[in-house]
Amino acid sequence: MEQRHYDRAAEDIGNIVGLGHVNTAIPKQRLSTLFYVTGLGLTRDPFVNTSTDNMWINVGQSQFHLPTGRIEILRGITGLVLPDPAALLERLAKLRAPLAGTSFDFRERNDCVESVSPWGNRIHCHAPDRERFGPVALGMAYVQFDVRPGTAEGIARFYREIFAAPADLLDDGGRRARVMVGARQYFIFRETDAPETSGSSAATSSG
Repeated sequence: MEQRHYDRAAEDIGNIVGLGHVNTAIPKQRLSTLFYVTGLGLTRDPFVNTSTDNMWINVGQSQFHLPTGRIEILRGITGLVLPDPAALLERLAKLRAPLAGTSFDFRERNDCVESVSPWGNRIHCHAPDRERFGPVALGMAYVQFDVRPGTAEGIARFYREIFAAPADLLDDGGRRARVMVGARQYFIFRETDAPETSGSSAATSSG
């Protein structure tokens, strides 16, 4: 019987083993249910926080946590892997009328469907791609944060030295730090001089 050989060095993802969840407070659960469940095609966690003041939205092994409160907007982009882009576009198109008057929007790009939640959070939805995302057909692939110019190198060094997480610098049309926070999951820190927006949110990973 042929024995399998595992290259543990190649499979090492560092000390951070998973991108757990993204937290953003929202003022109205109903509109967010339309966007995250009806539009994106995700599911609400049926066991935890099932009342009207908070909900958890499952994305494979990751989640959005959406407590009721003052609007929080992530200064960046959450990247998802979702099956069937054509069905996604059809679902989102049906939300134009129900979500009229909010920040909701979407558009099809070459490599993803760019969507905006009713409250202004940007979510990019990618089709499954083994080269980019591995075997994942449904999951949270990355969270990209907009950071101030000149900070990407220090952020990458911080994650390497403090967390022993693989981190590198990318310079492909914009300076970015990329930190591995799970198997084919990343925090990306993109330098920009764009003004900061009000509100905040948090993304957490598991060590």
